[in-house]
Amino acid sequence: MRGLAKIARKTGLMLLACVFVTAAVIDVQPRIPPGYIPQPESRDEQGLWMEMGEFEDSLKRSPLIMHDTALNAYVSDLACRIAGEYCSDIRVYVIRNPGFNAFMTPNGMMVIWSGLLMRVRNEDELATVIGHEIAHYLRLHSLRLWRKARRDFAAGSVLSLGIGVATGVLLPVGESLALLSALAFSREQEEEADLLGIRLLADAGCDPHASYRVWETLIAEEARAAAKRDEPGIFSKTHPDAETRALTLRNTVTELFGPAADTTQSRQRYAAALAGQYQLLMEDQIDTNRYGRTEFLLELHSAMGIDAGLVEFYRGEMYRQRAAEGDVELARSAYLLAIATGDPHPEAYRNLGYIALKSGDRTTAAGYFRQYLAANPEASDREMIEFYLEDIP
Repeated sequence: MRGLAKIARKTGLMLLACVFVTAAVIDVQPRIPPGYIPQPESRDEQGLWMEMGEFEDSLKRSPLIMHDTALNAYVSDLACRIAGEYCSDIRVYVIRNPGFNAFMTPNGMMVIWSGLLMRVRNEDELATVIGHEIAHYLRLHSLRLWRKARRDFAAGSVLSLGIGVATGVLLPVGESLALLSALAFSREQEEEADLLGIRLLADAGCDPHASYRVWETLIAEEARAAAKRDEPGIFSKTHPDAETRALTLRNTVTELFGPAADTTQSRQRYAAALAGQYQLLMEDQIDTNRYGRTEFLLELHSAMGIDAGLVEFYRGEMYRQRAAEGDVELARSAYLLAIATGDPHPEAYRNLGYIALKSGDRTTAAGYFRQYLAANPEASDREMIEFYLEDIP
């Protein structure tokens, strides 16, 4: 393989070489055809699909489902592109949860947590997680796991705990941990899903190098966390550790595909798709009170090209909420950077006003409060701000 890749690089035929090498090495095939449904003789599978249908109907009614049309269309279209001829078999639901998680059920339902969207840096990185989960579905790994869970748990428990896994609300704890253990893929299944996922990425025109960069980001975030996780999250409970996966995928992809592609356009498309819901999702992240992780994500988003005014505003919000020694001045500096961008979040003015008011600088506070009301005429706290202004000479 190395010899073929070396020849290809010298002759400028790397893309052609990748096709042949990939076909030879990534020989992991789907086990179901497009449009697959359980056959009449497979009664247990038919029953599981019926239960998964009830699961899906229940999930649709969850208040945690994100209904933003543009974001859902973007994620679903990307999943369709990765799935190829299996596009019509897959439905994607984005759940409002600041954690990192994604999974598929045997009937083609995919669940993605919003926290995953905040941790991938471009379209290709989102595609790599989607492709990996689709690969589990195509290899019938999801069917095997949920079939086992159905055997080991009462039907009602599987459905209720399935909703828990989908949304992140896992109760009761003992049964939840048992279900998560039952839903853990084997090492062989993970390797198969990684290999098939890489092929799906390449076939869809995405950069396979994104397959390991996702996990490198998670490793970097964990290193920056103020409080390390004593227990892994849901995704880690059902997937291999990030260090092992990143190293294995980096070696495999580099050997098969050579140098990485430029990510600029992939990053720009993804930043634009995330922009409409960025404020909501960042507020969810800040509410986790995990300040080291939040700071890391803000740096990630700044490098991605997310609106600088929003990034600095939420940096100020992070410092304001943390309220450690020196954080008031850090928050003030971040808010000042936010309003210097030319299109700031209106609340940056208001919060600067509060900081000035608490420091005794009433004149400066009044100026910021007036700017806040001018930038946000329909502010829900307008009466309170006007009360402060009446009290300031």
